Amino acid sequence: MTTVRAFRLLLVFLLASCGQASPLQPGMKAVEGIRGKTFLRDVKNVSIDRTDLSVHLRAQMEKSTPYSLDDWGTLLRALQLVDVKSTDAGKELVPKLLELYESQVLAFYDAQSHTYYSIKQLPKLPEQAEKLADPKMLEEMVMVHELTHALQDQYFKLGEKEIALMHDTDANLAYHSVLEGEAVLVMVAHILGKSGLDLDEVVKDDAMLGMITSAAQAEQMIDADTPKYFAEMLKFPYLDGLKFVVAAYRRGGWKELDRVHANPPRTTREILHPDEYFTHSFKPQPFDSKKPADAISAEHLGEFHWRFLVGADNARGWVNDRVIVSRDGRVQVSTTWESPERATAFAAAYDAFLQKRGLKAIVKHEGNAATASYTAR
Repeated sequence: MTTVRAFRLLLVFLLASCGQASPLQPGMKAVEGIRGKTFLRDVKNVSIDRTDLSVHLRAQMEKSTPYSLDDWGTLLRALQLVDVKSTDAGKELVPKLLELYESQVLAFYDAQSHTYYSIKQLPKLPEQAEKLADPKMLEEMVMVHELTHALQDQYFKLGEKEIALMHDTDANLAYHSVLEGEAVLVMVAHILGKSGLDLDEVVKDDAMLGMITSAAQAEQMIDADTPKYFAEMLKFPYLDGLKFVVAAYRRGGWKELDRVHANPPRTTREILHPDEYFTHSFKPQPFDSKKPADAISAEHLGEFHWRFLVGADNARGWVNDRVIVSRDGRVQVSTTWESPERATAFAAAYDAFLQKRGLKAIVKHEGNAATASYTAR
């Protein structure tokens, strides 16, 4: 599946800015003051026309995906992440995703070229987005968020880590949840500072944090025809990533985030259950990304994807998985769970899900393991 790195998109509530991008220096100083780190070098800034955005985004997707974009569409359909009834061909998914991103993105940071891209023209915005906040403040928010990624790149070798994780979907999504969650928290700190409020006090207040998370809910601003999987993939790194980063900040401020960068979570389970990461009560298992010769990919789906498919309760207790998608449509699923009870619950839910999709699947469970095989249509 395509990685989150390709897009560096802000949630829709950040995208109501207008006019030309400001010089980067004010944003860099703001990030430095909050994060307690000085940029090691200037950030390259390129301004592009919105008419050229689709080409740039597609290039980003191609660089960050370990297979062709047509194969990516085929994978999403084979794994039932996108309802096969909603589209006639996997290749139609790429234009749908590009259209979604084009309608939202105002700026993004590319860690491979170490470049901040700003878009000259505004996207067409929903009416409610235009009423959210002052355009000048939103422009600052966009810049602070994206420049946080630039700082992450300079100190933690973001580009290298992205390449290393390209073949591990779950680890990749977990890592980008840290990156986006941190960028959101830095942005929140910037906004609070404008109002004379202190981040340390706000993060102690669960009610205030709940309000911030609720403000980030942008689902109602995404076109109703957008596949649900795309919407959920957009939200997860920002919302659940923010919750994870707040848990880290509560433990030791920004220095704790530095420690997270030194040893980032390798699964979305750790993002969803931060205490398991910080107490080391969950030990991520290695993932073998080597695929058979006749396969498109060996996928590592993780708790996030199984939650999406069978629900949070039935994905609870996930330990590991390996999913092979062959070019002839065969899908072979191997999963490991904390207990036989969790394996049994998952197997029953997954079998029911596949039957509902009209697939003849062989689903088995034994001990802590659950397996499935079927041929996608």
